[in-house]
Amino acid sequence: MARQCFYIPVAQDADSTGGFVPSLVTEDEPGHSPMTGKDKYSVPWVWGETLVEAQKTCASYNLTRLGISEKDANDIVLSSMRR
Repeated sequence: MARQCFYIPVAQDADSTGGFVPSLVTEDEPGHSPMTGKDKYSVPWVWGETLVEAQKTCASYNLTRLGISEKDANDIVLSSMRR
């Protein structure tokens, strides 16, 4: 099974969602899936009003919930960009 991690895209419009929304990235698969919700009643996941806050939350979630270190997360994200 391919590893997955969350990533905070820096080029997003954080003002439109009230903060920075994480994206799910799957190892060796191109692209990412922003966690914005699936229907009109869903709200996006907001992991911080600032980029630094969102990145800290992301790193903590990856490590504590997924067992993915920052180095591994970077490797996963880079693998999705190579495809």
